[in-house]
Amino acid sequence: MFGLFLLTGLLISLEGQAQLCELGGGGFIVTPTEGCAPLTVVVEDTVKGSNPSLLQWAYNYQGGNLPASTRSLTHTYTKPGTYTILQAGSSTINAGFTACKQVKVLDTTPLTIQATACADGKVKLTVVDDSIARQYDQIEVDWRDGSGVQYINKGQPLETEHTYTGTGPRQIRARGVYFGGGCNGGRSSDITVNLVDTKLNQSAISQVESRIGGNVAVTYTGVKGAESEVMVKSGGGAYEGTGFKSSSDGSQQMVVPSLDPNQVYSFQIKTTDICGNSKESNQAWTTSLTATPQNQRNILNWSKYPVTAGFTEYQVLRNGSVIKTYNKVDSLSFADTNVQCGETYRYQVITRTAQVVSISAPIEVTAVSNESPAPITQAFVSVEQNGSVSILVLPPATGATTSYKVIIERAESGSGAFQELVALTNSNRYTDATAKTSERSYCYRITYENACGNRSTPTEPICTVWLQHTGTLIRWTGDKPFTDQVGNYFVVKISDSGPAQGIDVGTNTSYNPQLDSPDEQEYNYQVRVHSRNGSFISYSNQVFFRQEAALFLPDAFSPNGDGKNDVFQAKGIFFDSFQMLIYNRWGEVVYSSTDSSQGWDGLINGERAPEGNYIYRVEIKDSTSKPFVKSGSFLLLR
Repeated sequence: MFGLFLLTGLLISLEGQAQLCELGGGGFIVTPTEGCAPLTVVVEDTVKGSNPSLLQWAYNYQGGNLPASTRSLTHTYTKPGTYTILQAGSSTINAGFTACKQVKVLDTTPLTIQATACADGKVKLTVVDDSIARQYDQIEVDWRDGSGVQYINKGQPLETEHTYTGTGPRQIRARGVYFGGGCNGGRSSDITVNLVDTKLNQSAISQVESRIGGNVAVTYTGVKGAESEVMVKSGGGAYEGTGFKSSSDGSQQMVVPSLDPNQVYSFQIKTTDICGNSKESNQAWTTSLTATPQNQRNILNWSKYPVTAGFTEYQVLRNGSVIKTYNKVDSLSFADTNVQCGETYRYQVITRTAQVVSISAPIEVTAVSNESPAPITQAFVSVEQNGSVSILVLPPATGATTSYKVIIERAESGSGAFQELVALTNSNRYTDATAKTSERSYCYRITYENACGNRSTPTEPICTVWLQHTGTLIRWTGDKPFTDQVGNYFVVKISDSGPAQGIDVGTNTSYNPQLDSPDEQEYNYQVRVHSRNGSFISYSNQVFFRQEAALFLPDAFSPNGDGKNDVFQAKGIFFDSFQMLIYNRWGEVVYSSTDSSQGWDGLINGERAPEGNYIYRVEIKDSTSKPFVKSGSFLLLR
């Protein structure tokens, strides 16, 4: 007990002066000094005369005072690291002694690994570069296919490759290895990789499409597990990477911008897997197209496809539809004569080969012409009910375009001084509201201008039919109102009592109307003109006719009961209201009536009126409410 107190006091007195390992005098053997975690060590005291009952062991001494200690001669380390074992005791020779030895416990944590299947059975194994991987002296890779073990030495890139045969799942095992010592290495890491039949040569371009602005869309087949990059070259140079890449498989499309649309480019797809293997696809060339407008035709020219093997055809498209096909690779131009002046057409050329479709960028061109359109052969003028003139023009037989102008000139009939009235844009109808068709006839000339600014010759004058009432006749002008010859004239009587009636008067230009209808007081006349070919009808202005109200009264009557002339009665037409007054010689009213169907029977207050002269006054309003008065005298006879 005295020795223990002496040792403890001695160790305490050294606190703050030196590490306990520096006291010395002790000695022991540790077995083993290095190994894999968990590591169990055994210590053996080698100090002569030491007192076993006073011997203490600290298996993780980190300096300073004597830590918690044990008398056990074995200890198990569960974590990796470098540990210091402290021996403290006393002997008959040395009242207090210490000794220290180190034990190295190595880590066995498994590596973190990744495996990727590449083309043609190749697999790339990558070890994650972390503190675990860096502590091992070497990495051992077992591909587990009987090919042996492969090693990655410390300081080398933490990746390696191996080629398998066949397809399907493969097991790979890797572990860290230490050189020397009692620890062979870490625990194994296993990973499964599924080998697929990845073929880099499966990548192929199927279409190149040039677009407006210099963009080119490349359609190709991507390969699973590999990266595809569009390569491009112009002329005889080498292919260069565009930086446009994709790792998607199946049908894909990438667009390369900012290329010269007037230049021919060649494209390839470079396919590279994660193992660095790469293959180039087939080549595909763009098609360059130019279009030039000439007189009534558009001339197209395109680039020749450089590869003749497998060439199928050129297709010429206009507005999206195929209009011409060539099956010879040297056929490089086309003249489109089916064009209309002023129209804009959109052209493309599609080159087809056994592997590739090459579509040119669309190009638009507006057709031109220096030939004048044909004269207008169908046009007419007609007077409307409101007195305006309607003009209708049909396009010429040739040289017409969807965009056009119609120039209309006007002159008063007989003057010959034509002046431009209006220029219509894309319209063939016009109403001349300024014409005074009840006062004169107007003549018109019409010119057609197509989209290229070419004009037809003007039409011969076409004139409105001017109808006049002269005396008992109606007369009208005989100038033709349409581009065809006059066939015949119809005189149309227009009234409120029924539909208009047309009287065919042939080619005569006058008519004597019969104004004897007892049913109509007012009506109009109008002339309707038919063209010889039956295509056109034109109307004249209207003239107004009115029949005055008529009254008929006898000069005498004889109310003697013989049934003849016994009543004095007014007869007439075209009146609605009626009043008749009869006066005797002294101005006295002897009879009055508002019923025109009644008359005076010669009685005054039931007595027979004396013979002699009497005076009548009749007031009426006709069917148009116009007042009318008639007065006179008559003789009463017995």
